[in-house]
Amino acid sequence: MEWSDIAETVGKVAPAAGAALYGPAGAAVGGLVSRALGVEQSPEAVAQAIADPQAAERLRRLDREHEREILSLTLQAETTRLAEINKTMRAETESDSAWRAGWRPFNGWMLALSLASVNIGLVAVVIMDPAQLPEVVDVLIWSVVAQGAVQGVNIKQRSNDKARQLGQAPSGFMDAIKTRVSGK
Repeated sequence: MEWSDIAETVGKVAPAAGAALYGPAGAAVGGLVSRALGVEQSPEAVAQAIADPQAAERLRRLDREHEREILSLTLQAETTRLAEINKTMRAETESDSAWRAGWRPFNGWMLALSLASVNIGLVAVVIMDPAQLPEVVDVLIWSVVAQGAVQGVNIKQRSNDKARQLGQAPSGFMDAIKTRVSGK
């Protein structure tokens, strides 16, 4: 059993504590809840103690008296989690690995090859049975639109990456329009 498994039950009586049990501060807040109920620090022990009618009052008191501490624990845990994510992202960005730099082009080539094979298959269907042309045209159009959309996003992101490497802020279509309209 996890702390998040009892979060809803605790949250009915102590909303701040219940919400915190769902997140990265769940174990720390679970400790506060356990101490308030006078039980072992485990979700199972808290789940059993909640059945006691006096538990609701203890949880309400905990929520009132320790709301700031609960929020602080939640913010600290979330800050730590985001710092770790950012550290990982920075390490990936600074890596000279071909895998990091090459995954978007690889994805683009694989998509192009996949859609090309589908399109060749559709053309073969039309050659073998010309009556299928109306249905095949619809599929071909959607295939080309899908490929264009994915490649457009890929190209834009690649351009943004290159701009960042040059120390420039990435700009987009809307930025160009704003510049033209404002004249700046």
